[in-house]
Amino acid sequence: MCKGYRSIEKGKVGMVMRKRLWLFIGMICIMLGAMQPEVLVQAKGTTYVQMEDVYYTKEGCVVYAEPTYTATVLTTIGANVPVRVIGCYSNGWYRINIGVIAYCKMDSLTTAGNIGVISPTDKQAFYAKQTADELGYAFEYMVLNKEKTIKKDIFNSYIGQKIILFAKIDDMTAVSFKMLYADPVNKDISLNYTRTAAESTGGGRTIEYSLTDNTELKGQIAIFQFMVGYDKAADMYIWDMDNGEYNKMNTYYTEFSEFAYAPVTQVSKMKVVECEIPNSLNDELRVKMSNIRKGIKYLSYDEKEYRNSLTSKLRKDTEYMDYDY
Repeated sequence: MCKGYRSIEKGKVGMVMRKRLWLFIGMICIMLGAMQPEVLVQAKGTTYVQMEDVYYTKEGCVVYAEPTYTATVLTTIGANVPVRVIGCYSNGWYRINIGVIAYCKMDSLTTAGNIGVISPTDKQAFYAKQTADELGYAFEYMVLNKEKTIKKDIFNSYIGQKIILFAKIDDMTAVSFKMLYADPVNKDISLNYTRTAAESTGGGRTIEYSLTDNTELKGQIAIFQFMVGYDKAADMYIWDMDNGEYNKMNTYYTEFSEFAYAPVTQVSKMKVVECEIPNSLNDELRVKMSNIRKGIKYLSYDEKEYRNSLTSKLRKDTEYMDYDY
């Protein structure tokens, strides 16, 4: 074989070896890239917390490529679609997985979607919506998850809006959160009550609602709604988180509805003692019952001196929002 031919063959081998080397280097780079941790798109000056939960979209949930309004809009989702939430930003954005990694605003998701049109047969929601309409508040019907918990970031996303959040705990009990001031809750709100009832003499009942995880509402009011029956007087006792005892908040007369109401500034144990109403109400009492239903709080000793003397978590200035002295 001539010398020139051997040089050509040697050159071909060298070229093949170089190609293989570059291919090997490229594969190493790909493998190293795959092993690198995922880089999060994070808005400037915010913190990020990893999550793993399923929330539901509200109508018109806008999904972005990055956690900013100037990012590319990937899609818009209708109501009640489950979305896997894998993280949240302190400036109000969720990181979600919808087959691709994307982002949406916190107030576009909820623990469940808005039911929309309320049927008159759903009396709890119907009366709660009626109250919101009378007050000029927007109304949001929130369906509780299996744990009967409202996530704190979902709840806090409504703060600053003139809105009432309604949650049906069971067929006997519901709650409307009247959003008033800009004070967020610092933990999820548990509504997983255990209900016990005992008959008392004279045909009345004592109904106790136990809860193991209390929540103080610094700037909001929870208007609890209890089914006790028509023409009843229902004494409302709220658990005092400071002193560890029940405190009588008000007596609600159910002359025209089977529901009694208790506006409170905490979510904790409650007790309802009911009995028959002997006589029809006068106009003053009817106005008072209407105000309680709207979230204006009264105590059985509701004089100004008494109010000023209380320091318990039961009594915050929020409870006299809309109060008519």
